[in-house]
Amino acid sequence: MANKLEGKLRKKFDVISVSVVAPHECQISAKIGNRWITVCRFAVDEELNNILTMFEVNYEIVKRNFH
Repeated sequence: MANKLEGKLRKKFDVISVSVVAPHECQISAKIGNRWITVCRFAVDEELNNILTMFEVNYEIVKRNFH
């Protein structure tokens, strides 16, 4: 799942990291400016399209607040 997400997100965003933070929870971080920011967290059984949508919405919010 992490590799699939990273592959899809790296096509549109520069630097992305998908990691497991708990047995059933993952997070996606992005490098915004020179800082790594956690953009979203999700359950491991969440649908891929839902994760991508959540990431894109949260990314725009976070990016606006840091620039």
